[in-house]
Amino acid sequence: MEYNFKQLEKKWQDKWLKDGTFNAKDKDKKPKYYILTEFFGPSGKGIHLGHVKAYTPSEVVARYKRLKGFNVLYPVGWDAFGLPTENYALKNKLEPDAVTKDSIKIFTNQLVRLGYSFDWSREINTTDPDYYKWTQWIFLQLFNKGLAYKAIGKVNFCPSCQTVLSNEDSQGGICDRCKSEVEEKERSVWYLKMKSYSDKMLKAIDDIDMKPSLKDAQRNWIGKSEGAEIVFEVTSKDLNKNKITPLTVFTTRPDTLFGVTYMAIAPEHDLVKKQSKHIKNLNEIKAYVDNAKQKSAIERASQKDKTGVLIEGLSAVNPANGKKIPIFISDYIMAGYGTGAIMAVPGHDERDYAFAKKFDLPIIEVIRGGDIATEAYTGDGKLINSDILNGLSVESAKTKIVEVLKAKKLAKPKTNYKMQDWPFNRQRYWGEPFPIVICDDCGFVALEEHNLPLALPKLKDFSPDSSGNGPLAKSNKFVNCVCPKCGKKAKRETDTMPNWAGSSWYWLRFLDPHNKNEFVSKEALKYWGAVDLYTGGTEHVTRHMLYASFWHNFLFDTKKVPHKLPFTRRMCNGLILDDKGKKMGKTSGNGIDPIDVIEEYGADAFRMHILFMGDYEQNTIWSLDGINGCTNFLKRLWSLLAIIKDDNTVSETHEFELNKMIKKADTCIIASDNNTAYEDRGDFKFNTVIASFMEFMNVVKKSGFITKEELRQYLIVLNPFIPHITSEMYEIVFKKDIALESFPTFDESKLKITKIKLPVQLLGKLKGTVDIEPDEPQELVEKKALALLGNPAAKKIIYVKNRIINIIA
Repeated sequence: MEYNFKQLEKKWQDKWLKDGTFNAKDKDKKPKYYILTEFFGPSGKGIHLGHVKAYTPSEVVARYKRLKGFNVLYPVGWDAFGLPTENYALKNKLEPDAVTKDSIKIFTNQLVRLGYSFDWSREINTTDPDYYKWTQWIFLQLFNKGLAYKAIGKVNFCPSCQTVLSNEDSQGGICDRCKSEVEEKERSVWYLKMKSYSDKMLKAIDDIDMKPSLKDAQRNWIGKSEGAEIVFEVTSKDLNKNKITPLTVFTTRPDTLFGVTYMAIAPEHDLVKKQSKHIKNLNEIKAYVDNAKQKSAIERASQKDKTGVLIEGLSAVNPANGKKIPIFISDYIMAGYGTGAIMAVPGHDERDYAFAKKFDLPIIEVIRGGDIATEAYTGDGKLINSDILNGLSVESAKTKIVEVLKAKKLAKPKTNYKMQDWPFNRQRYWGEPFPIVICDDCGFVALEEHNLPLALPKLKDFSPDSSGNGPLAKSNKFVNCVCPKCGKKAKRETDTMPNWAGSSWYWLRFLDPHNKNEFVSKEALKYWGAVDLYTGGTEHVTRHMLYASFWHNFLFDTKKVPHKLPFTRRMCNGLILDDKGKKMGKTSGNGIDPIDVIEEYGADAFRMHILFMGDYEQNTIWSLDGINGCTNFLKRLWSLLAIIKDDNTVSETHEFELNKMIKKADTCIIASDNNTAYEDRGDFKFNTVIASFMEFMNVVKKSGFITKEELRQYLIVLNPFIPHITSEMYEIVFKKDIALESFPTFDESKLKITKIKLPVQLLGKLKGTVDIEPDEPQELVEKKALALLGNPAAKKIIYVKNRIINIIA
């Protein structure tokens, strides 16, 4: 019988879809296992190699867990709102809805052809009104609890996409979608109070089972700082007797207060505006402020040459010693972090040191340990030149100075966060409409829940409005409405939600995707609980993962979900790179269509190849060099049909290698115990498992036979990796569906080595082998080796325990 992968794979893909083979069962008696890989953002380009690398491992785990007796939920869906689809539709004069449907068809065909065992009965689409009804509903819960609000704020604005972006969407000052440089603009913005959930999100980071470096990335993004708020009185040189509104600073280093020699405020700080009559060089200050507005936040933070202007006419008073110090305005100070003002300690801060050197300001050493004549000292040490703090450690000095100033109402302990509230509106069409009405009398009014979903209207012209209004503002039919509260004429919000809205809760909808009365039923939540394993891209660690944590924490607080964590375990896949180390993708011109690989080699060979190429969490250089080895393995596997021994036992010849292979799969596919330290786990090592498959094949081929029981176990262990060929062979030999079988167990007693054939060399040349026991005493091993060689007079014996012996005679 000839092996024809095209016919064979099509047969099983059609059968799996028709039979719903992989559909999860609600409230099944089996233990549940919920595995999820970030759902797809469909585009007309179809899937790429990165998708194959990301999804094939989770697919293997899903099939493996089913064979291990679990009721596995492995769903699929589409994160289809957002700028990429809208921009493509605008460019090609198409409707976003039509583009989305066509893209989903392309993706669906490709995923089916890869043999992925998704539960297609739970397919969701964020652009479906039946789905985004519940996205709007969750927004209303946030709004009603005061966690969604609209305010004038300075935000990142992409001039190319013509929309507001969050900090997470514009990391490094660059638009995540079009790669344009973002601008800072003042706009009316919807915000979600994500910052108020900082501590709960930090706790979730502690609790989720995740690689330490990924946890650190999230913690650094949230940026929790323990310190103090300290008040500096401000005086005017021409009115010394009058105190002006003080400056409050946040600092993590109150211990260095005696080393403060100047203050600096951000260009956006309101001190200049409020105290303009006391400022002597107001025009110079205004010019500097205007110039700072032209720079992006990333430029300001990273510029090596610190700039600033002395505010003439105003001075600050150091609360620690009463000394007057100058106040500068400088663009290296950011308004969004802390209070927009800093106390500068040049002796112990590198940025302050550079600024002080440039403007010839005093530099005072207050912590012994460095040489401030050459550079700022940022290490630990005892306090000096600090009056009441002299001789104290840094930590003791922090506590004491805050206590002293707190008694004078000039300081208080404070916790600060780098993460800001989430700018949540976009001035684009393809997104969820806000279920909000704007009434002149009532303000912002929520729609009644029974009126959801607020459907996205069809528009002939959905191009961005250059004036800054969303495209929905062009539809009078959509905009004009009646206030739900007072009944007077009102208008709808015309911005839409960001593409992250639908993905901030989607794992919950997979539990109960067809429920029209609830976003998810209590029964489904109780049975399925949190996602057991969530895989996806590293780039989403400081975006989607933080948004998901915020929404889920809120839903838990409001008793909408019973479990604190959205995901129990998170893993991130590495990238696929070309031979020059560049990320592969169709937009980069170096992409490869996975369908072309399937057409030539088949899905089983492709899956096996991508898993064998390298570590899941590491970047991988793409090459087809090894795929012929995978196709050859499949042909050798098929050829086993010709050497089956009609024996329903495991032969002594193969029992060691068979048990070793099963154990390797059982310990290297997925850890059964998450309590093991992350660094010590051996799971997701698919390449080592495949290597063990090949080793067993070599043993079988060498012996010239395989028993029916050995083949049965071998096919089941192989099935998660290469499901098509193993399903076909199993049906041929055993007349059963392999998907309904159980994963074999290994016998530890069969893995104990009782006899070793030790190679014996004479002067470095192999002369034969002797049988020894593991750890047999060396003198006995030497006697056996010498006897094999005729007992020559040995000058030297080199023995590598249990491996080899070399006689020098």
